[in-house]
Amino acid sequence: MEDMISPVEPKYVKIEFPKNNYAKIAEDTLSEILRHGNTHPYALLHEGVSENIQTDILEWLQKTQATIEKENPFFDEAIFLAQQKKLSAQEIALDLSAENSKIQYHYKRLPSVSDSKRGSIAPSTLDFDFYRKSFSEQKKIKPDKDGKETIAWKSAEKLDVLCRNFLSDMEKNLIDRKNKWEMERIDALRKQFLEELYKKIEKFMRLEKLLSPFIKDLGRLWDLSNKAFETSGFEILEQFAKLLEQDESLQELAKMIGKQSRTQEIFEKEMRDKIVIKTEWHPKPAYRGEINGLRYSSDIASVLPAELAMMKNPAAKKLFQLKFAQKQLLSFDYQNDKAESKEEHESEEVDVAKKDQKGPVIICVDTSGSMQGTPENIAKTVTFALSKIAMEEERKCYLISFSTGIETLDMSDFKSGDALTRIVQFLRMSFNGGTDASPALKHAVQMLQKDGYKNADVLMISDFVMGTLPDDLVKSIEEEKKKNTDFYSLVIGSSGNQSTIACFNHNWLYDTSDSRAQRHLVEHLQTMRTRT
Repeated sequence: MEDMISPVEPKYVKIEFPKNNYAKIAEDTLSEILRHGNTHPYALLHEGVSENIQTDILEWLQKTQATIEKENPFFDEAIFLAQQKKLSAQEIALDLSAENSKIQYHYKRLPSVSDSKRGSIAPSTLDFDFYRKSFSEQKKIKPDKDGKETIAWKSAEKLDVLCRNFLSDMEKNLIDRKNKWEMERIDALRKQFLEELYKKIEKFMRLEKLLSPFIKDLGRLWDLSNKAFETSGFEILEQFAKLLEQDESLQELAKMIGKQSRTQEIFEKEMRDKIVIKTEWHPKPAYRGEINGLRYSSDIASVLPAELAMMKNPAAKKLFQLKFAQKQLLSFDYQNDKAESKEEHESEEVDVAKKDQKGPVIICVDTSGSMQGTPENIAKTVTFALSKIAMEEERKCYLISFSTGIETLDMSDFKSGDALTRIVQFLRMSFNGGTDASPALKHAVQMLQKDGYKNADVLMISDFVMGTLPDDLVKSIEEEKKKNTDFYSLVIGSSGNQSTIACFNHNWLYDTSDSRAQRHLVEHLQTMRTRT
């Protein structure tokens, strides 16, 4: 299926694979999909879409196979055929040659009616009249010893052939009708599947258009196209995307959070295998070299002349033979070593720098009444930007909005439509109420203890018009800083509580009363990036 969507080069080379019925159905289904509208060029431009289309086809094939097996109206007929195969040729011939054949009676009562759900079951075309006549012609009546008439058969060989032909016709008839029914049922299910898939692709294209300012790659959000969306809510995403494009400082801030380089590289111990090649010298006794000494052997070519002389003496000949058999003939020892390389696997411990460039992000957003107006737009735009980055880069992102209480949103799970809907609701909400940052920061510290958010960056967006943080919370924040967690603050305005702001590693000021506030923030961010 991948080759059909994106043909390999050169294009005239076609890769052929062994195919069964379902493989052929999958190929035909995909071909039909790619011919529909602009599906093929759209799938080529969106790798995730083409992969999901293939996955949907495979899942549909599995469901279709299960449906066919469940609805199979030929199950009883297949059992009936298996029962007839167990009968002898004489039993089948005797039954079919009779006027009231039990085989024919039960066969005719098998399901052969049309069903709107299961499709049309074609009637059997098995010719019982032909086999009744053929088997009857093989019959002969002869008297037994008591004068009673008994049935005998003219030719056992012809009887066996007729029986095999009858069972073969019954089986072929079953297979033909079953295949025809399956293809009709599959075509009906495929038509239904294609209608649903085309609607899904159309919805997905519309969804992509609505979310294009929010995320570039929507391949993994394929399943969302089956859900209903409040499409009017996505207009606000486009609105904040435009605000982000116009604010250079907020773009810089969004890029830095979660990607801040650590001041120290973290190293981990790691065991690695290495191959050591060693040279070994092995003696080759069969090859002549320098004489290294003497040895006992049965090698006639290297035996000393004194030992060979025993062969000439009749009295010593038997002694030579004995020493030869026992490999005790005194011989020259030649040395001729050959170098051979040998590979050995060894393990060594090395220090490896741990890469943590794209970490998770926890955002605490002040939604109190004092943030209404420009601070509210800035807070929403930064939240929108970080959500966009988290989704594009598949990074964990957790939102905590607070005033007198807190609300949370895990923005890592975009598989469900709820996350997108809740982001839209957040961007639409009006800020009101009092300000208490302690619950939000306490919850952020709790999140830092979880595996998915250890060493995350924490950003608080607020005007910091609030009270001083409790001592135990300040202590907890200091402990997390020692674990390479950075706490950032984006201070909107110039009236914030300085003691609270001092608890954060990095503090950025966005003074709404300063016309050059954006430029100052950009310069501050670039300076910090250079330092780190």
